[in-house]
Amino acid sequence: MPFDRGTVSYRRFALEGWKEAPGEATLEALKSAALVDEGEGSGAGWTAGEHLFDAAFDPERNLFGDRVLAAVRVDSDRVPSDVRRAYLLSAMAEEMAAADADRQSRRRARDTAQRRCDAEVAEGRWRRRRMVPVLADFAARAALAPVRSDVLTTAVRTLLEETLACSATALTSGSLAVRVADQLGLARSAEQADPESFSGGSAGDEGGRPAPPWCDEGHPMDFLGNAFLLWAWWRAERDGREDEHGSVLLRRSIELACPWETTGTVTVRSDDPAARMEVRTALRAGKWPRRAGLILSRRGEAWEFSLHADRWEVSGLKLPAPEAAPATRREAIEHRLASLREFDDALMGLFGVFLRERLAEGWSGARAGLSRWVRESQPRITREAALAG
Repeated sequence: MPFDRGTVSYRRFALEGWKEAPGEATLEALKSAALVDEGEGSGAGWTAGEHLFDAAFDPERNLFGDRVLAAVRVDSDRVPSDVRRAYLLSAMAEEMAAADADRQSRRRARDTAQRRCDAEVAEGRWRRRRMVPVLADFAARAALAPVRSDVLTTAVRTLLEETLACSATALTSGSLAVRVADQLGLARSAEQADPESFSGGSAGDEGGRPAPPWCDEGHPMDFLGNAFLLWAWWRAERDGREDEHGSVLLRRSIELACPWETTGTVTVRSDDPAARMEVRTALRAGKWPRRAGLILSRRGEAWEFSLHADRWEVSGLKLPAPEAAPATRREAIEHRLASLREFDDALMGLFGVFLRERLAEGWSGARAGLSRWVRESQPRITREAALAG
């Protein structure tokens, strides 16, 4: 599973009402909802995580203190749309070529194509099996899983709820911000937050408020993820050093999009995007960062990853290797999970710092400084990029 080797990607789920810390009862619940054979048809269930048919649930492999590490398997039968269309057009051609072609030919062709699809589904020709690793953290009341499609998200959410006897919610930056703001006692301020222009570019010339289209696809406050990414970038360049909350640097790539849908999207790939003029020009034109490669550092640790800001989706996270080679596989996994927890704590902590500032009464002063930085933004080569070059 990616949580125990390689790079890590995940989307965050909030778990509410999870009352019992992981133990033998949790493993029994996983086993009761397992999908570990080569059965037919669609469905979803747990596996122990090593492979699609792994039924060896065991505390040594699946329980790590207050965390559960397993995987969800999703089986589906679906004929590709292009194949369906080809079967229909072929059947139509045969019907029209027949001597008894009439007004019912199209209906008969549809029935013929559907029967062919049903027969191939029954044979298992279009069966697809996917496995999604899941890390559930009792202390954080959260679960991490690399899901993007609605089908996988629903499967993971449903199984988490059934297994852990809790409610599970897939979060984007907006829904996450609402929860964090509530914990900080800033729920009312969060309700009143609106998207803001930080430049005089694009529709900002007319003083209009941005209306980012991606907020229509997710949560109305997903714009706070974009504002967080912009704020963290400004903060790192403004302060020029790491403080107790950590800091981020742009690395490898950045995607900026117009929140008014008037000037399109700019994607720049570079070891040091902050040093590229087209990135600064896009900022001044009013574009917001949606996705960026980052290095997050805190307390001597550093993690490289990519953040899709409004979706709050982490991908390609590189966990630091241990100084000494682990003696066992479990020890290696424990080190990775500890590093992942440190990373997640650092990222969530920095998001909390941003929300405290963004939702406080003194935000207007910080906003003025951020806006000035955007308007006067010039390429800057970071020390780390210079050393890397």
